Amino acid sequence: MAAVTIADGHIRLDNEPLFLCGAEIHYYRLPRDTWRDRMTAARDAGVNTVASYMPWYFHEPEEGRVDLHGETLPERDLQGFLELAAELGLNVIARPGPFVNSELRYGGFPEWLFRDHPETISRRADGQPVTGRVAPAEGEPLFRDYVRGWFRQVVPLIARFQSTRDGSVILFQPDNELSAGWTYGLLNSLYDPAMLHERWPAWLQQRYGDIDALNQRYGTALPEIAAVQPLRRFPTTTGERLLCHDWLDFKRWFFADWGATMVAWAQEDGIEVPICFNEPVAGFYGHGDHSGFGAVMQERGIVGTTACHTYSDRIMDLEGLQNTAWGLELVKASGWGAVPLSIELNVNWYIPRLARSNLNWSPLLRGGLGHGLAGGVVYPYAAAISPLQDTIDGPEYYEPSCLDLSGRLTSGGESVERFFRFAHAWRRELAAAPCAAECTIAFSAGQRYQDFLGAGRPGGVAFDAEPALSMQTGGGSHEWLDGVENVTRQAVPAEAGIWHRTRESALLCSRLNFGWNARDLRHPNQPAGTGTLIVPNTGAMEAEAITWILEHLEANGNCIFFPTIPARTLDGRPDTRLVERLGVHLIQQIAPAGGRVLDYGSRSVQTPVGDVGLPDWLWGHEFANGAEALVTYRDSALAAMLSPRVLLAGFNMQYTSHGSLRLWHHLLVQCLGLQPACQVDGVFRHALLRRGPVSFLTLIDVGGDSGPSTIRLADGHAFDICLQPHEARVLLLDADLGGNRLAWTTSELTPLSDSRDAYLLTGAPCTPGQLAFRDPVRLDLGGRIIDSHPVGDLHVVDYEHTIDPLRAAHC
Repeated sequence: MAAVTIADGHIRLDNEPLFLCGAEIHYYRLPRDTWRDRMTAARDAGVNTVASYMPWYFHEPEEGRVDLHGETLPERDLQGFLELAAELGLNVIARPGPFVNSELRYGGFPEWLFRDHPETISRRADGQPVTGRVAPAEGEPLFRDYVRGWFRQVVPLIARFQSTRDGSVILFQPDNELSAGWTYGLLNSLYDPAMLHERWPAWLQQRYGDIDALNQRYGTALPEIAAVQPLRRFPTTTGERLLCHDWLDFKRWFFADWGATMVAWAQEDGIEVPICFNEPVAGFYGHGDHSGFGAVMQERGIVGTTACHTYSDRIMDLEGLQNTAWGLELVKASGWGAVPLSIELNVNWYIPRLARSNLNWSPLLRGGLGHGLAGGVVYPYAAAISPLQDTIDGPEYYEPSCLDLSGRLTSGGESVERFFRFAHAWRRELAAAPCAAECTIAFSAGQRYQDFLGAGRPGGVAFDAEPALSMQTGGGSHEWLDGVENVTRQAVPAEAGIWHRTRESALLCSRLNFGWNARDLRHPNQPAGTGTLIVPNTGAMEAEAITWILEHLEANGNCIFFPTIPARTLDGRPDTRLVERLGVHLIQQIAPAGGRVLDYGSRSVQTPVGDVGLPDWLWGHEFANGAEALVTYRDSALAAMLSPRVLLAGFNMQYTSHGSLRLWHHLLVQCLGLQPACQVDGVFRHALLRRGPVSFLTLIDVGGDSGPSTIRLADGHAFDICLQPHEARVLLLDADLGGNRLAWTTSELTPLSDSRDAYLLTGAPCTPGQLAFRDPVRLDLGGRIIDSHPVGDLHVVDYEHTIDPLRAAHC
């Protein structure tokens, strides 16, 4: 038996931190006689946990005939799969749906459910059933009755194999990417009878109390709350926008409530281990609404965590790394569980044309570790075959993945094995090494809604992202936006949104090698006053977000506002608490170039580092108390220090040129006094630090540049390092090895025993390697005895990396 707990952002087994080295192995896609081979190969390659969907359609192909023991088909022997995992000593993450996706034709639902019971299909705003990828009517009683029946069949079997009962199931995941099949957007789904006539009015009643409050809010004269119906078109008036805000907020709450309902059913049927939710409210929310969803889970007293995806859906350059980093940072921003677990990660894709290079494994995995990754599940680990009638593309699924169709470990699998063995060996030290973060990027649900509903007003012009309904044709099955695949969808240009600018600020911080994390100001999970808070906004934020910022300033926290300071709430009501406190007023908004004849390029602004071209809206402000303008455009002041701790920049915080980089470096370092935890001279390396009793420094060559870089540490030590293009390494700082204290190393070091007097040293072949110890040391390096030599106050061993990892042992 093993007790599973979640504490301090980590999964623990019997109070020992677990770095989850996971492999998704789909038993339903593999012949029954290959299960042992695939699971053994995974275990031998460093995997400690297997995960699998448990598709409802597969186990109940005909209504009322459920097979969990292989009676009708050997591959339906779910009990045998769980028994085998326990026998092989592999932990299990159980994922029984009801929605699993997995590129299955009905997302894992039985065809008979929707065919014979069409009322279980959700309705769009136009009253028609959702077409294409079916969206379930998750609020309808009949749908819930069928889900409850499926859980009554499958959950007791899973419960028998929990780690608390001598099995190996350590996490239970209800549903998948919970959002009615990715249809969260405004008009896409949930216009269903029980939603419109029961759950929606009840939610309005709880939030606003009575119809008088709602009529005042929406500018209506309705007789009762039951008469308040969500719009069936995009809003055009202030009252309609507020109604849409409430509908979107309600849907966010509803999905969390539905998740909590499934948890309650699972626990009634015996589930005791923690719960895991995979990117809840995906689609419109990108990586998911972790903090909002988690707040409901906390209220219900549910123990568990959300999890994210990290796929290399592009080359892993700086932008690609930020796309994956956001998933982990959004998990960490939640007050519930906050285990930065990537429940799905891969550099391949199930459509061969979209498969990325295996070179992406190195930066994907190590970049994740630099952002706090506490474990990952390769999705999937073993290539397999599905009957074409069950799938939405070809029958082959993720060839080659880590294990190819014949079960052999691929080169990608070898890359994963090296990382898993490193992370497992240092799991205790990683659990005690939080990520260094000089900046915290603020966000809220309103940032997702604002441009979507036309609430922002940059440039003094009524700004609308022009959401429109359009038909998606000819694309791949995953070419979707805002929650719908291949069919009518909400098309909103991301480049126009404040959420896009929020993500751009993270990229700029990363380019300057400032560590960053994220915080939801509607559901903050850290006390006010810690760190430097970056507040992207277009002049409007939720009132509770403004309140938290004021608390942050009262607690002597730093703030960066761009491109202005919030002066109203999202419903348009004035909220001038911040602008009055800081003594600043918006007086001018200057449109970007391109709107007039002979007006082309960027705006040239005057800064302390010379003229810089800025391509977007400029926001001119009037500053009180004679604050000195730091950046100007003609006669308009754009940026200034409002106090020793508050910076306002009337332009976007983004990396568009070397000039923008120099400008923001000056504003952050010279004006606010920030310093990155690690400085890089020479060739740029993306640096990420986890600081603890043993610290971990991730360095990534994101630009493909050759040549050495000098790494300067906070303790005054410095060393040179050479990386290959798109290589990443996790370096140890201040660790005990063989009775000596290692100050730093330029190799990735994996211990071969608990005593750590023998280890493997990995780096790019033919590049120099160094180990720097506090005391003299003699090492056996691949059969050669080498003595350290003094360098300053350290003792250094020099060597050269080889194609295979170099074995080192203390003599």
